[in-house]
Amino acid sequence: MILFPAIDLKDGQCVRLSQGDLNRVKIYNSNPLDQARIFENQGVEWIHCIDLDGAFKGVSKNLEFIKSISNATNLKIQFGGGVRDEAKVKYLLDMGVSNVIMGTSAIENTDLFKKIVAKYPNQISLALDIKNDLVSTKGWVEQVDINLKDLFTELNNFPLNSVICTDVLRDGMKKGINLEMLENVMKLSKASCVASGGVASLDDLIQLKNNNYINLKGVIAGKAIYDNEFTISDAIKVLK
Repeated sequence: MILFPAIDLKDGQCVRLSQGDLNRVKIYNSNPLDQARIFENQGVEWIHCIDLDGAFKGVSKNLEFIKSISNATNLKIQFGGGVRDEAKVKYLLDMGVSNVIMGTSAIENTDLFKKIVAKYPNQISLALDIKNDLVSTKGWVEQVDINLKDLFTELNNFPLNSVICTDVLRDGMKKGINLEMLENVMKLSKASCVASGGVASLDDLIQLKNNNYINLKGVIAGKAIYDNEFTISDAIKVLK
């Protein structure tokens, strides 16, 4: 199982939000490249990067930092935030991003999303951000009542890289992973899933590993890492 340390970018800085709220932001590093190098030196292969400016405003403001990380490290980058058309997907992949995350566009324009996934097989992930049982879009600001079973009926025949399943209300709160929600999504999705939101301690990672989920590819951790709740090396050992 893959550990994806999170680097969330806002105004060129590494930050963490609480419950996806831009008014509840904490800066952890003013230099995203330095943070990426710290993670690389600790043994990670992947990082999970979100352009919060892009997610909330639809316009990416932090791509230069993603480019610098791609050029200066050997890390594989999973990137999302404001990616809503094919031109942006191609730009990111050409830049060196390994996996592109799309959320809002996948929900609001599923036909376009399917075309992009078909054109770039196994390089596109669906961001499924859930808040109070509703799917959140546009930087978790809007909630949409959609039938997930119908959505996956449409998407399961397309070569998605993964489905990133986030409980927005647990994100940045260190309250533990919403296993019920994760398991429900894994039952619907043919693509492998990534757990996100709520990781609080090494025990959460141990539980994920011990549950032996066939369809779980990895887990994203942010605040727990930055707050030194566990070390990267211990997390990697647990998830092997």
